[in-house]
Amino acid sequence: MYKKEIRNQMRLSKFLIYKGRKKMTIATIRQEEKASEWDTHPREWPRRDLRSPDECLNLDQTITEELQLKAAQEQFIKAYNEIAAVRDLANRQGISQISTLNDLAPILFHHTAYKSYPLSLIEKKKYSQLTKWLDKFTTLDIGDVKLDDPKTIDEWLDQLEEKTQLEPVHSSGTTGKLSIIPRSKIDMENYVNAFYIFMEKITSIDFHKERMPVFVPGYQTGRQIATKVFGTFGPKFAGSEEDYHYAYPGRLSADFMSLAGRVKAAKAKGELGKIQLIRSLVHNKGELIKAQIQMPKLKETFMEKFLSYKGKKIFFMGLQADFIKSAIEGHDKGERNVFAPGSGFVTGGGMKGYTPPEGWYQKTLEFYGIKSIPKGYGMTEMNGGGLPSCECGNYHFFPWHIPFILNPETGEVAQRKGIQTGRFAFFDLLAENYWGGFITGDRVTIHYDQCECGVKAAWLESDIARYSELQGGDDKISCAGVQGAYDDFIDFLMDEEESEPSSSYKAVITYANRHE
Repeated sequence: MYKKEIRNQMRLSKFLIYKGRKKMTIATIRQEEKASEWDTHPREWPRRDLRSPDECLNLDQTITEELQLKAAQEQFIKAYNEIAAVRDLANRQGISQISTLNDLAPILFHHTAYKSYPLSLIEKKKYSQLTKWLDKFTTLDIGDVKLDDPKTIDEWLDQLEEKTQLEPVHSSGTTGKLSIIPRSKIDMENYVNAFYIFMEKITSIDFHKERMPVFVPGYQTGRQIATKVFGTFGPKFAGSEEDYHYAYPGRLSADFMSLAGRVKAAKAKGELGKIQLIRSLVHNKGELIKAQIQMPKLKETFMEKFLSYKGKKIFFMGLQADFIKSAIEGHDKGERNVFAPGSGFVTGGGMKGYTPPEGWYQKTLEFYGIKSIPKGYGMTEMNGGGLPSCECGNYHFFPWHIPFILNPETGEVAQRKGIQTGRFAFFDLLAENYWGGFITGDRVTIHYDQCECGVKAAWLESDIARYSELQGGDDKISCAGVQGAYDDFIDFLMDEEESEPSSSYKAVITYANRHE
């Protein structure tokens, strides 16, 4: 239906243009003809049989933004009608329609929105109420789903996936709370399509055709986004479970990650004794200690298996810190140019507190036998793996991600041209059953002009920083518009239908979410 409607709109648009003007330049006509070749919703562009990575990255910016706007308008109408959180925020910001891409800016979710639930719902195991909170973020009707008395976050998420069309994922929770993203099975299919094309661009390997042993220095399964991606795509890339190698068997538990994040945050504030879930930590202490004791041996076994493939083509997929650590360990053992040409390497996620030793970059190149470290930039809320790096070290936008730069003080959105520095925000057109608009905590510099590598798509410089770190750990930046409107929006999210919290309690939660 979408294709038919959008084609009719474009035909009508062309008719009106030709009717209103007697003459058009050849260049204008050709540009419109080129646009009609992409006459589908952008979420269909990454499908392998339709578009190559280079085609997607070199579409003219004018054409890209025209098609992005039409898709965003459609998604806003659907979200306004079916997602309570979007409708509430749009009403508070006075947004009733999307006329330009920048009209999206006031209704992009802050990066804390998906962790705006009270921790008490987890601590008191009120997962039905937590489901009602999550229901405000999706077009799917999950609010009244019958749960089988889950006792943990893992059990809750498992039941949601089993009983609904959701396939939820969560963040790493390093600030003390997990962000829960209500992706659906359709959303994950869109993610898969885009991830294939992201991987092809970053490695020059067509994973639809080629297979090779895959190494992931992480857990076998989990819902944390990196683990989810690696566990989903690793066996497919490898071609078999036997050629898919991971360091730690079993699941990366959402409950353990939630606990670890809260303990870390509480320790930093000197408030460890105030954690209400301390009993759960003690209850699982034996399991945590056992896993910690086993890790060094498991890691050693993984490295031995990794190095046993010397001279062969392999694919390494992991966090940047793990990628470097593995290289340093191998380099210190005298290993050089370990793997065969044509091997693939993809990293991302930053260092996460790891400080590599002096000379790490050259050692890494020498160990793997590569000329540069390929990587991507993205986050839990971004579909398809994010932005691939080029040979210049810059990150390029695929056309299904609409970038924004916001003023760090006022939230005002910058012009979509030239070079702009500020808070990074984006709208993800691959998000079908949830709202794809997010304001991140990152300071970036975006270029709308062509990169030296030759790619036409907008790109980010590799110098990316967290505003919270720049400001001494407290993220105080305003969010795309009126701060008061966003405060009220958080209050709306915090409303529990079954037990209305007091205004003072809501104020405390709002303050905590805004200052994580």
